[in-house]
Amino acid sequence: MKFIDEYRDPALAEKLVKRIERLSTRHVRLMEFCGGHTVAIMRNGIRQLLPPTVEMLSGPGCPVCVTANSDIDKAIALSRLPDVIITTFGDMMKVPG
Repeated sequence: MKFIDEYRDPALAEKLVKRIERLSTRHVRLMEFCGGHTVAIMRNGIRQLLPPTVEMLSGPGCPVCVTANSDIDKAIALSRLPDVIITTFGDMMKVPG
């Protein structure tokens, strides 16, 4: 599948890891902020591939995943007021209130 299989190419992954190792001259911290990112990083062993100079941190979660039910209920209540427009992430529209 185009654009999916390209990311599963072991030769390309090895080339990218070597380039990261070569360019990593100082310690950096990268935070993934979505649970989906964390799962993909763990499932594919990305942390183990990175040099010691690159530290991966798991963040607080995506805005949709960490939103309290009470906040969703408040947003729904606000949306029922006249002249109020609520904007949100597309994923948030799937979360029941």
